[in-house]
Amino acid sequence: MKKTTLLAGASALAATLGFSYGQAFTTPVGYHTETAAGGGAFTVIGVNLVDAPLVSSALTGVAGATLTDANAPDFTTILAEGSDYSIEFANGQHSRITGNTANTVTTATELALDADPANNSYIIRKVRTLADYFGADNSAGFLTGSATEADNIWIPDGEGFKKAYYAEGLPVFLGITDGWRLVSTANEDQAGFGIDFTKGLIVERRGAEALDLTFTGHVKLTPTDVTADAGFTYLSRVYPTGSTLGNSGIAETALRGSATDATNIWMPDGAGFKKGYFAEGLPAFLGITDGWRLVSTANEDQTDFPLTSGIIVQRNQDQFDITLTPPAFYADL
Repeated sequence: MKKTTLLAGASALAATLGFSYGQAFTTPVGYHTETAAGGGAFTVIGVNLVDAPLVSSALTGVAGATLTDANAPDFTTILAEGSDYSIEFANGQHSRITGNTANTVTTATELALDADPANNSYIIRKVRTLADYFGADNSAGFLTGSATEADNIWIPDGEGFKKAYYAEGLPVFLGITDGWRLVSTANEDQAGFGIDFTKGLIVERRGAEALDLTFTGHVKLTPTDVTADAGFTYLSRVYPTGSTLGNSGIAETALRGSATDATNIWMPDGAGFKKGYFAEGLPAFLGITDGWRLVSTANEDQTDFPLTSGIIVQRNQDQFDITLTPPAFYADL
């Protein structure tokens, strides 16, 4: 059984001042709780909140993957050694930062930005880690033990999954000490393993009882570019409340058609998945009109069907990009 519950709503979001440079900037904060079903179940979830902004400004120069902000404070004093950071832009582009000088950052991928650097407003945030999400000492309450006994958190990595677990109470001769570890890797502390905010996660819960996981943080207010780069791509919906099939932005680039050939959006419902698709160009005798529909249900408009915190994109097409869009009321937060 899979169950996902969203507890945070717009009324629970409070404005708080973030650290900002170059412009006044406020960012709302909130929380949401997801329930991982127990007894060996696999639950798809997303963490729909991000870390606080460290820098909010605009570029003064772009040269490939090297981005310059001559007006920013010294990045070497803000971006601490040993932590990962990401930069995100108002147009939805984002990337991890792989290096920096006092006034430049180098991104992991070359981004599609405006030709005028001044139009490229950006935010830099810390990439949250296993410890950030679930506690350095497993305060989330996952079942601990060996990789085959403990709860596993499946993290998509573009080629498959990394699987994390909290090792505890293992015999010394196994060579694994207490703490966050990755399955099938050396006994290295993985508390600082970074998880990009666009990733959907799978919780493999070996504990008998369901486990509530509560996440707190800041709300992203701008669009977010993601790529469906696998047959089944696991994504966070990014925005903590208000996202639906209709306002998500997915229809702009998803393949349209019938339930069997269109891009399908899988959303866990506690008993399995609901699957949404954008119906278009179907013969009238099939009885399905254009618009968002659910697979194996009546021909009813599903524009307002809510996205779950984590979704799976079954693309049924070549790799394609999606720009996830925040609900319209986020402009007033």
